[in-house]
This record gives sequence, structure tokens and C-alpha cells, in this order.
Amino acid sequence: MDYSSYSIPELQESLSNIDKHAYPDRYQKLLNELEVRKKEVEQYQQNEEDKFHITVHSRLNILAWLQIITCIGFLYVGAASLFEQVTLLNVAILLAASILNGLAGYLLLKRKKSGFHLSLFNQVAQLLSLNLGFIYYSYSGLGYVAVVLQDGISLKASLFDPSLHLLWGSHLGFGVGLDLVSLFFVGLLCSCKNEQDTWKK
Repeated sequence: MDYSSYSIPELQESLSNIDKHAYPDRYQKLLNELEVRKKEVEQYQQNEEDKFHITVHSRLNILAWLQIITCIGFLYVGAASLFEQVTLLNVAILLAASILNGLAGYLLLKRKKSGFHLSLFNQVAQLLSLNLGFIYYSYSGLGYVAVVLQDGISLKASLFDPSLHLLWGSHLGFGVGLDLVSLFFVGLLCSCKNEQDTWKK
């Protein structure tokens, strides 16, 4: 078997799939080819790492700016609600949501570890909307796409409408929703949690 015409990904895939006990000669030839092309292998690995970092940084920047814009959105909603009959608690909740999003976005943009933690908390808080009959909780940032289980399964979406609702009482109904946008960002944050060169103290 001649492995000299194989690309680096093909060599690595062959190495991971070969049964070295059944085909010891082929296995050794693969190792030899990888050793001969050691610099090429290192360059390939470096390129793959660079691609990963570029992708991660782009997505983190998107999340950071979404949170900053959400901060502005909550400030607008809070200011607009002053002309309506609202309680001081509602204004305080909107202000807290605005500060959380603004701070999380800014610190994430600066790649601070605290920005990671605040952003993760912010996204986890948006994952589920709950309606338990006596309490209703729903929190979304700039936009959401949610799978909702309430009198059947439905898909709901919203854009440019940040909201935070916490109601309690009776006859509120029952249901649960999962925000797919937040789920994506939680996955993104978790995937780069241990990338040491991404985060600053």
C-alpha cells in the first residue's frame, strides 16, 4: 500500500480506522508516512486550530453584540413602559435585564472570563419558559425560536422584542418552551470554555 499520495486528513483517518493487529505492515507504513511528513502534519493541525478559533471568535462576537443590542432594547422597553401603568418592580426587572445583557455583552467582547460566566448565565436563564398554573416565567433577548409544548407542540418565534415576564396567580395554564437560539449559544459557550488562549482574567 502506497500512502505517499494520501492527504494528511486521509492519513489520519486511515490511522484511526486501521486494525493494527490485523494489518501490522500497513499500520507501520502509515506511521512512517506521517513521520516523514511531520512538518506538513503540524502545519495542517495549526491550520485546523486557526479555523476553529476564527469560527469561535466570530460566534462569540455575534453573541456579545446581540447582548449589547438587547441591553438597548430593554432600556427602550423600560422607557416606553413609563407611559403606561407599571409597577416599580416591573421597571426594576427591566433595568436588571438591561444591565445583565449590557455587562455580559461588553465583558464577552473583551474576552473576560467573567463575560463567559455572565453570558452563560444569561443564556441558560432564557432556555426555558415555564407555565405551571400558578407561576409563569418567560425571558428572551433580542429574538427567540422556541419549541412550545402547550395544548400540543408548536414552534414560536420573535425578533427585536426583548421581554422578561414573571407572573403568579391562578389559572395561568400549563406549558413549557425551549428556546433553540439560547440552546445554540449555550452549546457555543460550553465548546470554548477550556480554550485558554480565548479568555483573559
